[in-house]
Amino acid sequence: MTDFARTLTSAELHSAEASRLPLNIFLGTSTWTFPGWRGTIYTREYKSDRDFSQRCLEEYAAIPWFRTACIDSLFYNPPSPTTLQRYATQVPESFRWVSKVWERLTIISYPKHARYGVHAGQRNPDFLNVELFKDRVLRAYDDPAARSRTGPFVFQFAPFSKQTMPYEEFTERLAAFLAGLPNDFEYAVEVRNRELLTPRYCQALNETRVTHCFNHWSAMPGLREQMRRIAECGGLRADFYVARLLTPLGITYEGAAKLFEPYDKVLRPNPQMRADVVTFAKRALSTGKRAFVTANNKAEGNSALSMATIGALILSELEKISS
Repeated sequence: MTDFARTLTSAELHSAEASRLPLNIFLGTSTWTFPGWRGTIYTREYKSDRDFSQRCLEEYAAIPWFRTACIDSLFYNPPSPTTLQRYATQVPESFRWVSKVWERLTIISYPKHARYGVHAGQRNPDFLNVELFKDRVLRAYDDPAARSRTGPFVFQFAPFSKQTMPYEEFTERLAAFLAGLPNDFEYAVEVRNRELLTPRYCQALNETRVTHCFNHWSAMPGLREQMRRIAECGGLRADFYVARLLTPLGITYEGAAKLFEPYDKVLRPNPQMRADVVTFAKRALSTGKRAFVTANNKAEGNSALSMATIGALILSELEKISS
């Protein structure tokens, strides 16, 4: 019987068995520059903290379980072409990163938070602005090396009330936005309102070959329940899947940060979440689709060890099927 609670040790990160993971399964973490990983995940010598943050992606990408990483920082600022080019020099050609999309495109109304300055509390005039996305985001991916390593873009929508925007209006505006996107990139939509998982939502995705980003997050249904709801709506036509493991169910982002910092070890293994990701990967394999799965440290405490463990669990389950 597979032990979904056991976590790999840092010594097992470079296990040769990782090479047996099917090539259409892309596992990785949400960002990678964590000081708490030094000495366990990261063992090379770095001249300074800046040198570490600038160069550790190369060491990360050398860990055989990791074929992707989510660039979370792009949520706060549009990408810099030079940054993407630097990333491209540090990862193999087979690597595919997942790009979070600038929040200026996905915020309906700016929260009343100091970092939004004069926009705090105001309606966002650039919500789902296709031309702004093309100009400020996609243009940065023109470099061939960066472009060839680019996987899905994730549009993350914070939870909102129907008073902020009726759910039907949101879905229609989303459908129009997706229809205007260039079709030479891949896109995923991450909603954090369970009310949005409707047949019309799935239709909007399928009309444009966009996928739903299955997210393990505080107030959303678990991954298995999201998969069930999407299947009942007719499934997804995109030829890739995306999942992001963010926080334990029922625990806020801030609460998870307090629980798990400094992210140097897995503190709370989540067997159900891990089993659901294995099911997710098996579904991708059975349909011939690619699957991108990334984890945040706030899911279990150390996303690198979590994702390497999930990779080993996928292999274990596949061996059962083939034996």
